[in-house]
Order: sequence, then C-alpha cells, then structure tokens
Amino acid sequence: MHGVLAELRATAATRPLWIWGAGNQGRGICSVLQGHGVPLAGFLDQAADRLAGRVMGLPVAEPSRVLNALDGVASSQRPFVVIASWFFEAEIAQRLRAAGLGEHDDFIGYSRLKPVDYSVDIVGVCNLKCLACPRASRAPSDGKLGMMSLETFRLVLDKILAESPFVGNLQLYQWGEPVLHPQLPEIVEHARSRGVLCAISSNLNADVDYARILSARPEWLRISTSGWGEGYEMTHARGRWPRFLEHLREVATLRRTLHPEMKIEVYYHLYKHSVGDSLARFQALCDELGLELHPIPAYLISLDDVLGYCEGRPLPEPARQAAEQLLVSLEDGLAAAYRERHRGCDVLRCVNINWDTSVSQCMLYYDSVGNTVAPSYLEIPLERIQALRHAADLCRRCTRYGLHQYCASYARMEPVSEAASA
Repeated sequence: MHGVLAELRATAATRPLWIWGAGNQGRGICSVLQGHGVPLAGFLDQAADRLAGRVMGLPVAEPSRVLNALDGVASSQRPFVVIASWFFEAEIAQRLRAAGLGEHDDFIGYSRLKPVDYSVDIVGVCNLKCLACPRASRAPSDGKLGMMSLETFRLVLDKILAESPFVGNLQLYQWGEPVLHPQLPEIVEHARSRGVLCAISSNLNADVDYARILSARPEWLRISTSGWGEGYEMTHARGRWPRFLEHLREVATLRRTLHPEMKIEVYYHLYKHSVGDSLARFQALCDELGLELHPIPAYLISLDDVLGYCEGRPLPEPARQAAEQLLVSLEDGLAAAYRERHRGCDVLRCVNINWDTSVSQCMLYYDSVGNTVAPSYLEIPLERIQALRHAADLCRRCTRYGLHQYCASYARMEPVSEAASA
C-alpha cells in the first residue's frame, strides 16, 4: 500500500488526480486517499448531472468533459485517473486508452489498488420472500437467522483493515435486510470513525427509525423495487406497496436534511409487469424525490437454483414463477453469460463474511452447504481464505456454464428504452 500511496501522492503534486466513479467504490477510494493526504481534483461519473455537482466535498464531472480537453496538454499536466469501479473496470480502461491515456503513466486500475473487496452480511434474516430470491423457496436454516453484534463487527473490521488497508468502503448486506439490525447506526458510525464508508440495501418494508439510520450517515443506499402498486407486491412478495411508498418518501426527505450527499439508487427490477406505465410512473416519482432510478432486467438471483437448472434439476416453484415474469428470459440470460465465459470471475475478488463470521465461497450462492470455505473469518488469514476459494469445486461447476458472468451479463443489458415503450 505504501508504495502505491507514495506514487499517487507524488503524481497529485503536479497533475490533477481524478477518481472515475462516484458510487460506493469511488467514495471508498476517496476516503482512503483523503485520509492519507492525497489531494484530489474530483470525481468523474456518467451520472454527474444527478449528483448535485459535489460528492465528499469534491466536484463531479462528466468524463468526456475531461477527456475531450486533452489536446495540447503537456504530458506532465495531463489528468491522472484512478478507476473506482468493480464490474466496469475493463470498459473504463478501454475508454481511457482510446482517449490516449496509458496505464501506469496516466491511470491505475481498481484491482491494483484493491485486489479484494468485502461484503459483511450483518443480518441473516429478511422480512420479504421475493420470488426471484432463494429465500422464497427455503425455510430459514440456523445459519440464516442471526445478526452480527457490534463487538464482533469491530473485530471483523480490525482484521479487514490489517489485511487490506486500501479498504475505504464496505457493503453491509448480501442476503439479509440490514435495517432490521438494531445496532445498524452504531455499526455505520464505527466504520466511519475508522475511515470506512458503508453501503446498505433495503426493501423499505420495515417500520424502523430511518431518521436514526440516516443520521449515522451511510454513504450509499440501494432500494430494491419491482413495479407499481399491486405489481410491486407480486414479485416483492410479502411487501406492501403503501408502506414502501411511505418509507421511500420519508427516506428522500431525511436525506435532504441529514445527509444530502448520500447516494440513493432505486434498483428497479424489470419484469414483464413492471415496464411501460409502471416504469414511467416510477421515473416520475424518482424525479420528484430527487432519487436515481436504475432499471435493470430482473433475473433469478440465487445461483444455487440457476446452477441446478443448468445441471438438469427443476427450478423451485417460486423461482419458476419468477422466471415466467422475466423480461429477459433465463435462457437468454444464460446464453449471454456463456458468451462472456472467457472473462475472469470478478466475484472472487469479493470476500463475503456472514453474520456469524463464516466466509462464503461465493456471495452469489445462498446455501451454506458446499459454499463455506471458513467457519470464521477471524481465525483464518485472508491469503488462506482466497487460496481455498480459488481451488473450490463450486467454481469449476459454475464457470463451466459461464455463471460467473451471469449477473454482470444482465447488468450490461439494461434495455431501458425498449422497456419504457413496452
């Protein structure tokens, strides 16, 4: 870490240093660099127009504004870019090269700064039974029923920072609903006191003290939804639309007063029933509330079920019902993933620590059996954990079908224009 920091500090002394990506990863990199006294010019982000001009006290610019101004600029004065995107690192690097910037001399990749990312699933329970989620077809096991204590989280964070000092952000969810944790504000505050910003996700169907949560200043909130009115309740099973809508408005209002720079992303799952008028109404609502709408084709999120399907087993009934509603079919999603099977597995870069400190082989698989490489993250060095993960049989089975690119393939589709007119 010290060598890279010294290089970036020396570069930033003579050249403007930009972070490409003002989301969760970018803000985490910013926190680390600012904590070590590295001066920054600002953020580059495609959504600059929706970020109110500044994030973490720094300006946010559309990338083309900086890249299009390179002609005639001396090499010693050219911008230096830190890529801060997990899934789109390769695409961003390609765009920088096309603009005439060279790796090492003019930009550095996210994976070099942070070979490992972390997800700490502080809650093992959820209040909904969404059709595309594995929870819809499985009775909760003992390993999916608890919550990580604040004391345990402190120990986990100590080890993370000792082994991966470039970590400036944490995802506090994977399969659980983090707002159910009574100590979520204290967890977020403790992480921030260590220079680590937290991302949380919510279905906004829990009647909790959202003001207390936002007062702790989580840096990023992803809100999951899948339609309007009764359509929402179809796929977000057990969810109640009036309650969701009330809490969505409440959170938007609280952000304006408690943490205006917090990024809120409304992750809108595109099903057959959630396009057209439903999507248009949701876009209008997000425009009214000042929220960022991110429509993405819905998919079966549990790779346990998808791998089983590829290996000849039938889908569980809730997953089958969800598959019938997919805007992009399971078969088309699998075909897209298979075409990208030559790509490496980005998910191996993320260590998923469950509420009981066990470590998953893969964060995209829900079941614990065959998907646990360490009973306790606290007791096994990171190097050993990663060695076990890279040698796991689950990886061989998964990559055979290209499933390591399954979620990313759906994310790259984003057929928003077609969906809006459906």
